[in-house]
Amino acid sequence: MTPTNPAGHEPESGQLHPWYRYPWPWVAIAIPAIAVIGGLYTLYLAISHPDPIVVDDGQYREIRSELHAEPHSEPQAAETQHAIEKDP
Repeated sequence: MTPTNPAGHEPESGQLHPWYRYPWPWVAIAIPAIAVIGGLYTLYLAISHPDPIVVDDGQYREIRSELHAEPHSEPQAAETQHAIEKDP
């Protein structure tokens, strides 16, 4: 008894099978399909878990004014600022 193909008849020698019977078209389809699925999953994660806002506008202004009010605590930063002011 000889094995038969799924269609129920043996292919003649040299007969080509339909494209979906070969593995390489499926590999070529699977690679971009996996990339699309990964992109959609990344989009889902970005939308469902947004980054929290660290500070609101009022807190931002307060922190900014505190930073401008502080004197330079590092001596090297003060020397650099002094050297910049002296350059003609």
